[in-house]
Amino acid sequence: MNPPENTENSDPLDILLQEQNHYIEDAGFTARVLTSLPQSSRRSWLRPVLLVSVSLAGLFLFISWLPWQSLPSLDGPPLSWIDSKVFLPWLMALTVLASLVWGMVAASQLED
Repeated sequence: MNPPENTENSDPLDILLQEQNHYIEDAGFTARVLTSLPQSSRRSWLRPVLLVSVSLAGLFLFISWLPWQSLPSLDGPPLSWIDSKVFLPWLMALTVLASLVWGMVAASQLED
């Protein structure tokens, strides 16, 4: 560890900080940065609403157009799940359902 240097503060910035000034003069830099920042949008609610409504429409289409009668029955023994003829259609249906639900949850948690 280095020993403390001379106790005299010759640096003007250190002097300003020791005086506990809350604002250091920056020749208008802070004001220019704040004015150049984009303004918050008045339509910040539009994106989540659109995403949730599109996800709900996709969920409705998924439920109404899925050929429920052609899906394999789940009444068989547990070993039948290993068979791809039983497992794959249900896996695809659950994947689509999970992605739609995930989209709705993500859209409802958006922060701007």
